[in-house]
Amino acid sequence: MRKSIKTVLLLSACLGGHMAVAAEATENNDQIDQAIYQCERGVVVPVTYLNTSNGGSYAVVQVEGQQVAMNIEVSASGARYLSIDEKRPYSWHTKGSSATLFWQPADEPDNSVILLSECSTGAEMFAENTQ
Repeated sequence: MRKSIKTVLLLSACLGGHMAVAAEATENNDQIDQAIYQCERGVVVPVTYLNTSNGGSYAVVQVEGQQVAMNIEVSASGARYLSIDEKRPYSWHTKGSSATLFWQPADEPDNSVILLSECSTGAEMFAENTQ
C-alpha cells in the first residue's frame, strides 16, 4: 500500500499544469485517475485519485503550491476526502465532475470554510471558458 501512495504522489507531481484527464491501471489492479479542475477566479486544481484493489481510496490535491494527500471519508452524497496531515486540514468534496475545496480544522469540524467552489472538469469546464 505504501508503494501505491508513493506512486500517486509521483504521478501527481508530474501532472503539474497539464490540462488532461487520464486513467491507468497498475500491475496490482489499483486504479489511478488524474483530473484537472477549473475553479472560480480561474484557479486550476490538478488532482490524482487512487483506488486500491483492497478498497482504499485516496486523492492528492495540488493546492496553494503544495500537494495534499487525502483519504476518502463517509459522505452523504458524492465523495469527500480529508487531508491525512492534520496541520493542513483541507477537505475536497466531489460529485460527478464538480468539486469544492474546504479548509476544515479538526478541532472545529462545523466551522469549515469554502476556499474554492464551482470547480469542474470536462465539458462544464470548457463551456465556462468559452462564454
